[in-house]
Amino acid sequence: MAASSHFNTKSNFHGRPISLPSRLHPLTLKCNQHLETFLRSSNETSSPSLLFHKIDGLRDLIECVENLVQLPLTKDALLHDQHQENCVNILLDGSLRLLDVCSIAKDALIHTKECTRELLSNYKKKRRRNGCHCRG
Repeated sequence: MAASSHFNTKSNFHGRPISLPSRLHPLTLKCNQHLETFLRSSNETSSPSLLFHKIDGLRDLIECVENLVQLPLTKDALLHDQHQENCVNILLDGSLRLLDVCSIAKDALIHTKECTRELLSNYKKKRRRNGCHCRG
């Protein structure tokens, strides 16, 4: 057997390829431009005409973001995130229930221990009254 036979050139890992877009969606670029313009204008002094210009820029930014959110890929990503959040919430609820069960079990064990001590104490008292001095 050759030394190179220990290395399998074929991968045993079967991963699903991720096809991410190689460039940003045009709406994303447009939203970024509106945001940069709005942020730049927020540093300027506010005369009435500039204030109207800022409001128009903000309106354009909001419209662009609304259009971006309506894209099918964006909706899918948001739904996927919501699904993951729901899964996390389900896991957290299960963990809390498990903690509750552990707390109840701990309380039951403490109660059982106290009852056992009380029974043992009563048993020893009864044995002493009956005159049995056996060890136990």
